[in-house]
Order: sequence, then C-alpha cells, then structure tokens
Amino acid sequence: MSRIITTVLTTIVLLAKFSVGYAQSSTEIFLFELTKENGNFKMANPANITNNPGYDNQPSFINDNELVYAATYDNQTDIVRLNLESKEKTRMTNTPSSEFSPKLTPDGKYISCILLDRNGSQTLVKYPLKGGEPKAIPSEQKIGYYCWFDKKTVFSFVLGSPPSLQEWNTKNSEFKIIMMNPGRSLSKIPGEKTISFIHKESDDIWYVNSYDPLTDKVTYLTECIKGAEDMVWASDGTAFLSDQKKIYKFDPKVDNGWKLMADMESFDLSTASRLAISPDLKWMAVVIDEE
Repeated sequence: MSRIITTVLTTIVLLAKFSVGYAQSSTEIFLFELTKENGNFKMANPANITNNPGYDNQPSFINDNELVYAATYDNQTDIVRLNLESKEKTRMTNTPSSEFSPKLTPDGKYISCILLDRNGSQTLVKYPLKGGEPKAIPSEQKIGYYCWFDKKTVFSFVLGSPPSLQEWNTKNSEFKIIMMNPGRSLSKIPGEKTISFIHKESDDIWYVNSYDPLTDKVTYLTECIKGAEDMVWASDGTAFLSDQKKIYKFDPKVDNGWKLMADMESFDLSTASRLAISPDLKWMAVVIDEE
C-alpha cells in the first residue's frame, strides 16, 4: 500500500510541477543590441524593457520592432505587446485566468498563448492582433509548451508522467507521440521543414534533436548542456542557449558544439533564462532573474 501511495504522490507532484511550469519567479526582460561580424555574435548595451515588479517572461518577437511577453499584474498573468521604438505597452489580455507563452501564429493574424484557467485546465487560444474575441483551439491533451509548424500543425510539450513531445493536428484534434521526456524549448528551424527539441535521455544526458514530420525522422544535432532548458533559433540558422549566467551559440553549419558568446556577469546581471531574437538579428531579449 505504501508503494502505491508513494507512486500516486509522486505523480501528483510531477503534474503540479508541470501545470505551474510557468513559475512565477521575479524576472525582468532585458534588451541587448546584437551584432554579427565574420560569423561571430556580440551582445551590448542591455536595457530593462519591462520594469514591472514580479514576473516578466517568455518574450517573443512578432516583427523587427515589436515583441510580446507574459507579465503578472494583480496576481494574474497577461500578455503584453511592446513597441521598441515608441516604448508603448499594450495589455492584450486582462482575464480572470492567466495567459503564458505568447507567439505569433503562422498567418500573422493572431497571438497564440496558453490559457491557464483557475480550474487547472490549460488551453491554446488565439487573440487577434487587431483586437477582438479570442479563439480557443480545443484539445483533450494538457499542453504545457508549444511551437507552430504550419497553420494547422502544432508541436506540443504534453503534460504527463513522463511528459511527451507530440505532433498536434489542430484541424482534426489528432495527436501523435514523437518522443518522451522533451525539454520545454520547441522551435521551428529557420529555412527547414523541421522542428528542434531538447531530449532528456537521462538525468545526465541531454541532446538537441530535429524532427521532420514528412519523413518521421529524428536527427541528432548536438549535445545539450545539462540543465539548460532555454534555446532559440535566429533567422540565419544559428541557435542560442542560456545556461545560468552564460549564453552560448551553435551554428550547425560550422560549429561542432556550443560556443560561449556572452557572460551576464560582464553586464552585472543575474541568471539568464528564456531568449528571443528579432528577425533582423539586431536585438536579443533575455529574461533575467531579479536578485
């Protein structure tokens, strides 16, 4: 009996952990100037672009001069749209629930996000960029993190024990399991018809893989730094990864592994996590823990 109770409790703890995977730690988003010369990237002149007590996280560029992110106001998390030129912030959502993981949809008409209801449900919804009522995308699965592949296909980190990477056809609501124990960073690889994901093969062995839905083929790209969850691709096909106070880059065309690009200590900043890069490669948004 004690073994059964232990197993049930462990499962409950894991599900609770992933359900609040959008941990409400105190963070700010810093914007860095990004330059590239002879294949080398440099970060400079960080500026705090959120300046909001509490949680400011999950930045995502929707064009060269605008990004969206999740921010906490009055004990709920909403989606904010920020214009980098005017500095204007627009609160896109203001609901009794909380919204996380904002992304531009492939058609460019919506900002999608995960709506975390007070009853614990997690639903993918789309908010029109021009304003209006949101559209829910029904699913029987509990979606934690996701990336768009095309207008109908979403790759999803599906909550469970263990969690799984699944291909989701939003037109017929069918899911296909790709692999177990993925990381939270899912991205479409620029210039390819593939996505990337981190595969946690064991506690000590993590890989960065790609997946081609047309051939159903998983391809090894490089090893991942253990414990480094947050990875993003730039439009030129270079990947970036944060690990504690360090940020690394990996270009599959020239690099055999991750190369150190920047140390947040040199900017007198704390631990870095989620990253976002503007399409024109001029800006990098970095989530920094508040000390």
